Amino acid sequence: MPIRRLAALALVLLSPVPAFAQSQPCGAELPRGSWIGGSEAASDLATAPAPTDRPASIPANGYDVTLFTLSAPADVRLEAAGRDGTDPLIELYDATGALVLFDDDSGGRFDARGEIALETGRYCLATRSYDDRAGQADLRIGLAAHPALTPGSGGSNILACTSETAATALGAVAIDQLPDGSAVAFHSVAQVPYYRFTLQSRTPLVIRATNPRADPYIYLYDAQGQLIDENDDHNSLNSRLDFPEGLPAGSYCIGMRALSDASQPVQVSVAAMSSQVAQQTLFSSAEASPPADGSAYPVTQLGPLETRLSRDASVAGDAIWHAFTIDAPGRVTIDATGFGSSDPIVYLFGGGTLIAQNDDANGTLDSQVSAWIGAGSYTVALMQYHGQPGTIRLEIRRER
Repeated sequence: MPIRRLAALALVLLSPVPAFAQSQPCGAELPRGSWIGGSEAASDLATAPAPTDRPASIPANGYDVTLFTLSAPADVRLEAAGRDGTDPLIELYDATGALVLFDDDSGGRFDARGEIALETGRYCLATRSYDDRAGQADLRIGLAAHPALTPGSGGSNILACTSETAATALGAVAIDQLPDGSAVAFHSVAQVPYYRFTLQSRTPLVIRATNPRADPYIYLYDAQGQLIDENDDHNSLNSRLDFPEGLPAGSYCIGMRALSDASQPVQVSVAAMSSQVAQQTLFSSAEASPPADGSAYPVTQLGPLETRLSRDASVAGDAIWHAFTIDAPGRVTIDATGFGSSDPIVYLFGGGTLIAQNDDANGTLDSQVSAWIGAGSYTVALMQYHGQPGTIRLEIRRER
């Protein structure tokens, strides 16, 4: 799965579900949702004789939100089973807007499932798709004693890591103050589900969790318990998070899950990136463009764009770069067409600035961008959405 930046859960979302008559129960950053019983008074899960099932219609880049209350503390189970290829994720928020539970695949296959002991209060279940595409899921919201919707994966659920969460320290001092700028631990997820580290200044970092037998999934939280980023299967079944632009000074927590065997030891490491490595990481992820001449990163020279340029490229986890020139202002259209299971993403840069990018154009998995550009030199990056190797055909056309 690709690395996806969540930017501290900036949930600025739109939702078509009915609004509350009064205030937003779980924070203004969540879209408004609907009560499981149709009204707040009829949505007390603590007294429910059976779980509530409802379909979730997940918008692209958005959330489906369902609300319930508890009149007494209770052990709750929340599940989302995807339909038609949807890979759902669930996030549970309390009345203050704090994230109290997050899950991706604990239901088995790609379904989400979380079990948690909750106090009296209002709660919002936000369901989204892993790839941010529109999708459908079946939800079941009930007590832990109620029948389950999903078989369960056997993996542990992940609770948000706050300042009160017990966590093992990585490094005796701040990571950027260690002699080699790195700290490593080696424990099973069952033994140590959380690690904590600090930074004294903004530092480019790479965080890794390694052991394919455990299939580790990692989450990074800030000091307030807000999710910053997550990753599964960056390289084979190992996980990795890159922050080439650096994380600011502060305290951070790594949350761990094992999607396979939680008793297997997992090597968890946090290491500062050198400026050169950080720059290379930006180029390999298409977050920044290398110089068009290829002096800092491999760039295939396509030459001047007269009418049409075309080239097939083998693309896997890292961005593959191409450069072209144009002698006069005009509109260019760039197509990235995948072969086999390829799912291309295309980026157009000029003067080091991102001009346009696209994933999935014209109702297909292929990508296309079109832009009016001036005379000069430009770079184009190709990436695979899923990070798996495959062939992508790049075609650049000059519109006359």
